[in-house]
Amino acid sequence: MSTDRELDDRLAAAAGVRDADLPALPDDFLAVLRVDADEPASVVAARQLVADARGARVRPRRRRPSRKLLARAGAGLLVIAAAWTAAVVVDTPDRPGPRQASPTPSVGIEAPVEGIRLVAAEAVTFPLSVDPVPEGLTPTFSRWGGVAFYPGQPLVFSADYSSEDGDRFLVRLFPDDPRAWPDSGWSVDGPVTGTVGVDGATAEVRQGDGYVTLLWERPDGRWSQVLGEGAYGGTEAARAVAESIVDRPQPVGLQFGLAPAGWSIGGYEESRSLDLVSDTDPQQLLRLSLIGREGGLTIDTALLGEDSVGPAVPVTVKGLEARLALVEGDPDFWRLVGQFPDGPMFLLVAPQDVTQEQLLAIAEQVTYTP
Repeated sequence: MSTDRELDDRLAAAAGVRDADLPALPDDFLAVLRVDADEPASVVAARQLVADARGARVRPRRRRPSRKLLARAGAGLLVIAAAWTAAVVVDTPDRPGPRQASPTPSVGIEAPVEGIRLVAAEAVTFPLSVDPVPEGLTPTFSRWGGVAFYPGQPLVFSADYSSEDGDRFLVRLFPDDPRAWPDSGWSVDGPVTGTVGVDGATAEVRQGDGYVTLLWERPDGRWSQVLGEGAYGGTEAARAVAESIVDRPQPVGLQFGLAPAGWSIGGYEESRSLDLVSDTDPQQLLRLSLIGREGGLTIDTALLGEDSVGPAVPVTVKGLEARLALVEGDPDFWRLVGQFPDGPMFLLVAPQDVTQEQLLAIAEQVTYTP
């Protein structure tokens, strides 16, 4: 592997090369430079260097690029010219010795051999609906557990219908009887204060200070719970909600349009974050989150304080300014901050095995419906 000093020496040697001494640039790369684009030349240069280095690998790996290499990417087209004469050298885990990177720019969203492949994502839904939805209440949806990323946690769905004046109820769906779970924390540990009928089933009633919960077994063997507060804190009000529940899936607010093949829903929380996890490596996580709704954050400040490998790179997503950074970790990972047109900002977190081109393609197709 070439050291930073060796790379410095190669770039320094290239600095004295005249234009007439340089070989001609490939036509396909010149086509990329000549396209009218919103991105500055420095971004084109950065993408080219990263794509060239990645092209020399025979398989994707979790390796942090040289800090100096990332810093030099911002130098723009002059560095690109030097890069053609001083080859970009990367290590490969499968073959000894350095290899010269291919000068052909990457234009697709496919990963290298054995890498991640993107496919159309399936719509993410919450399995239940309330019909009708009481006027003045807005729902948010959550899903926890049930996948290897959350070991030992059962799959739980929860919808929170709330109003600005404090009236609120929650609808939860459990895979089995939550009373048998150790330390369940689902408001099923208190004393039963009565029972009430819900669509032919007998629901346990637990009355608390300003709230009430109903818990019953569904015909399919799963269990449901309604927790009511404020105007829904009485048994009859909670019972009316329970009897309005229907098995009709409804979409959650955040959605992926593209997703890695072989990845599944890991969970979502309060309609403000959505996770996808790899079926073969449960620690591989792709997370989409809403940020900045409380104010104070901007595209330029959202990544401040991160232990980034290099400076955040300006990119364009959905026709708007965005920022992309590689963050130190074990292994390193991507963080991209973008914004929905006429909506909030979003944060996309992805493993480094997702290429920069793929991450930008994923970001272009995320959606948010309030």
